[in-house]
Parts: sequence; structure tokens; C-alpha cells
Amino acid sequence: MLALDFLPISVATLLPASAVGLDLFQREQDSGRFVLYRGATYPLTLDDLDRLRDRGNHLLYIEKDSGPRYQSYLRRLLDADLVSSNITPQLQVGALNEVVLDSLRSAFGNRDVNEAVATVSQLGALTAEIITRDEFAASDMFRVLHHDYATFTHSTNVAFYSAMLAAGLGYSAEEVEQITTGGLLHDLGKLDIDDRILSKPGKLDDWEFRQVKRHPGLGFRKLAKRTDLNEGQLLMVYQHHERMDGHGYPVGCVGSEIHPWAKICAVVDVFEALTSQRPYRKPLTRHKALEILEREGSASFDSEVLECWKSIILSA
Repeated sequence: MLALDFLPISVATLLPASAVGLDLFQREQDSGRFVLYRGATYPLTLDDLDRLRDRGNHLLYIEKDSGPRYQSYLRRLLDADLVSSNITPQLQVGALNEVVLDSLRSAFGNRDVNEAVATVSQLGALTAEIITRDEFAASDMFRVLHHDYATFTHSTNVAFYSAMLAAGLGYSAEEVEQITTGGLLHDLGKLDIDDRILSKPGKLDDWEFRQVKRHPGLGFRKLAKRTDLNEGQLLMVYQHHERMDGHGYPVGCVGSEIHPWAKICAVVDVFEALTSQRPYRKPLTRHKALEILEREGSASFDSEVLECWKSIILSA
């Protein structure tokens, strides 16, 4: 079968000592062939998972038509009423990442704003519930994230980072939920930008960059008349490229003119862009990205927000 017939799944989402109910495949590095690793009725053991990770195998594959069953399996892992010593915080974080990615891919792919807002509101609540738990560890989140260059992947990561940062800054669980939702929506306007520009494997020319800079306004106009989003969420969409010294866009706001939630989004948006794959460069390490943010400093970012994000990165 061809690569298009398979879907990658994260090893971090697989429950040991229990059959997932799906045939699991590995991809041979040399030939690219997909070979059966574990049949649907055979459970994985902790040793199996440790060996995969030790060999650097963080992905297995399932047949494409098994996708809905995999999503059902993931949602069972996220069931708040599910009590099991095998459901570790890391396992739930891994499942959360895959569920949010799949849901966002579907919602954004349909280009239906009503569906997108309804979907991300549910995802924001689920994300906040997990990230505000005492046992949540940022290191678990960093371990399971994808870093490919796609709008829904970027938005997922920015939302998770925004939630972690908001929790670190002392926002309430309700506010973390709202900020997470704002993070999931922050790049909605990019759906109206030509994908050939967004995925261009090189530096954008002046006209192309002007097109990209339209996305905060485009996203804001899609959402501004809604009554199910608050001011902070809307300004995360509109102001996440504003900078403290007024050199951002689309308006050139300064300091106190930028909403506090947009200041959160501004820091993690740049961090995520630096640490993810781009058509023109490889991702930077978290610490290298942090160095770049610190060089930008208070000219671009709120000092308290940046310092809190630094503490999260260094402790992960």
C-alpha cells in the first residue's frame, strides 16, 4: 500500500497492557514500506513502548480507514470519569494533542466559521481542564507536539502554549479556557491567504508579505460580530502581531493599547514559529528560540509575560 493509505499516530498516545484495537505498522527507513508491527488484538507492553522511544520511533501508522476508530480510542483516554492507573498524565496530554489536531483540521478544512468556533470552544474547555491539573507537566506537552508547518498545527501549539503561559501567570481556570480558545482561533484569517504564499519555500517578496499581514484583520472581521467570543479572544486574533514599541501590525499599537491576552499570544506565536519546521529552514531548539525572544526583549514583548514563559521553558 502507498503512504497515502496510512495515518501517523503518536506512540505517546498508546496505552500499555491493553489492545488498541487497530493494526499498528512501522515504516521501514530504507524502503519506505509499511510493515505490520502489532496486530489489533495484541496489547503493547511498557517494554515495547520503551524500545520504540529508545530507537527514536515516536510514530507508528494505522490504515487510513481506521482513523475514526483511533479518534474514538483517544476520546476514551480523555474521559474525565475514566479511572485507571494506566492513564498517565503524559498519555492524556498525548491524546489531547491528537484530538485537537484532528478536530481543528476538520473544522478549518471546512472553512465554516460557525463550526470552527463551536469546535474550538469545546477544545478550549478540554485543554484547560487538563493543563490546570496539579499533575500537569509542561515537559509532557513538549514531548508530544507536532511541528510541521500547517495552519492547524501551528494554531494547536499556540493554543497549548497560551494555556500553559496563562496558567503560569495566575489566570483562573475559566480564563485559561477562554485564552486557549482564542489561541486556537488566532490565525483564522490565514484561511483566506493563498496557500502558495504561506508555504513558499523562501523569503516572501514585499507584495506577498503584505498579503500575509492581512490575516489578523481578516480573522477579526470573520469573528467581530459574534456574541459567543469575548473582547480578549477577539484581540488575540487582531493583536497577536502587535509589538510593545509600536513596530508591529496591523495597527502599530504600543504597550498598554495591547490586550493582556494578545501579549500572551504574541510571545508564544513567535516561539512556536521558531521551533517548528518551515519550508525554508529547520526548527530551532527551545533554548535557541528563547534566546531570540530575549534579544527582542521589552521592545517586542511584555516583560512579565516573557519572563514567565522563560521559567516554563527552563523547567520543562
